[in-house]
Amino acid sequence: MSTQNDRLPMPMVPDWPGRKAGDAGHDRIAALIVLDIQNAPQWARRVLGEVEDVMSGASSGWEMVMNAHILTVGKTCCEIAASHDGPEEGACEDSISVQTGDLKAALVAWIAKMDRDA
Repeated sequence: MSTQNDRLPMPMVPDWPGRKAGDAGHDRIAALIVLDIQNAPQWARRVLGEVEDVMSGASSGWEMVMNAHILTVGKTCCEIAASHDGPEEGACEDSISVQTGDLKAALVAWIAKMDRDA
């Protein structure tokens, strides 16, 4: 039986210009895209718009609790943390700092990939 996801080829690990495999921050960005953005172009564009507003100074910051992560966007640096505890009390993943420009590049590349695959 085929599902909608079977018909939408998406890479398991998002890629973008400048991505460093094995880099903890870049791995967290990839996880945020796979688990929170998924194959949702409108959602990806909304998050990208918020990131661009913060980077440009139109907004002082933005925070969103998503499916698996909490994203806190700053002008030059973002924090990505798990949005829930693990199976044991207090087993929450540490927050990881990433460059806002890296997050933006990943979102732009992911949106372009979704548009090509549409």
